[in-house]
Amino acid sequence: MNNFYTIQSGNNQFISKAVSLVEDNEKTLAFIALDISNFKYINDFYSMQEGDKVMEDIASFFFINEPLCLVAYGMGFDQFRGVYDMTGMSKEELISYLTQKSHEFEYMLSTRYPLVYNHVYVGIYFYEDRNIDVRMATDRANLAKKAIKGTFHTNCQVFTDNNCKAHYENMHMSNMFIRSSANGGIELYIQPKVSISKNSVVGGEALVRMRDGQGGIIMPGRFVPVLERIGLIDRLDKIMIEKVFAFQRKCLNAGKKVYAISVNVSKQEFTSLEFAENIFKLQKQYQIDPGLIEFELVESTFVNDLSCIVKTISCLRAEGFQISVDDFGAGYSNLNQIANIPADIIKLDGVFARESLNTDKGRAVIKSLITMLNDVHYKIVFEGIENKEQLELVASYGCDTVQGFYYSRPVPAQEFVEKYGVTALLR
Repeated sequence: MNNFYTIQSGNNQFISKAVSLVEDNEKTLAFIALDISNFKYINDFYSMQEGDKVMEDIASFFFINEPLCLVAYGMGFDQFRGVYDMTGMSKEELISYLTQKSHEFEYMLSTRYPLVYNHVYVGIYFYEDRNIDVRMATDRANLAKKAIKGTFHTNCQVFTDNNCKAHYENMHMSNMFIRSSANGGIELYIQPKVSISKNSVVGGEALVRMRDGQGGIIMPGRFVPVLERIGLIDRLDKIMIEKVFAFQRKCLNAGKKVYAISVNVSKQEFTSLEFAENIFKLQKQYQIDPGLIEFELVESTFVNDLSCIVKTISCLRAEGFQISVDDFGAGYSNLNQIANIPADIIKLDGVFARESLNTDKGRAVIKSLITMLNDVHYKIVFEGIENKEQLELVASYGCDTVQGFYYSRPVPAQEFVEKYGVTALLR
């Protein structure tokens, strides 16, 4: 096939040829987007020359010497776009055909480069609506491909409206976050932690809310997973951590009662080389007692990456900062590691309150777990407490500190100060 264009030739020739194919209206077309996983490791383990050879092989195998391919474009690195002629084929036949080709190419790579696992990803857009611009058709094939990136159970994904909706929701949320973070639209909310025996607030957890620019509030469940997927979660972490330091300083300056506030930190941010150093700079800048700041890490961080984070944890704890295990029991619990987790506080996930407290066996497990955690000298916070029965049960099992809607939903930071900035009984 002579109609294969490289990045040096530019995308314009590919688009021009695709437009002419569409205008001819003689063939049934499918737009293809393709790349492979772990390409950089071929460069790292076998040389840049071998990496270049793989790119040439992809171009040849899937496009240049592929009878169905009418035009294609190599975008550089491992990204390719193409248009296939599927006249006389069903959609299922084309999917099966491309899947088989992908398996053959993967096998070839595995024999040539046994140190690297490669997986071919193919996105397909069946060009049925002739009013769709070819650029959009190409983008839709790419969206379909992105929908399966990171998975290894399939090679081909067909574009659907759901692919599109999810992608544009991600784009919308990420763009809104960037605007909000620049314009003060990331807001600090705090949910109190309560001592049952004292019937008073003893701490709080920092939680995030985002302004949508039109007076509305966006809950973290919509934008935090997006930021995790696209690699912006560390920016949110930095914003929230500094907001907590600034909040504590504001309370101290106003002569308000100050509680230890915990703030969630992603694995991406916590395992960065500069994390502890940046925390010490903030502590010096705001002159906050380290005992008033607590860093929450999800349980999977400890289970999977303990060796990577022990140094950072040790540095922080040596200065007086506290570390808590968030969402303990949400699915990763490893009882063999409990005594070795370098943390001060274990936060029992709300799933225990929602589910386990409702059965005899569940209650027995929770009681034993609380006893065990007390025996190895962890502080315990029970999350998700929503009613008096749950409160009384966990208190009877030996857990004194709770968090949940029974006492309060997360509230804006200023409201937290107004409610709990002086010592007061809750009920």
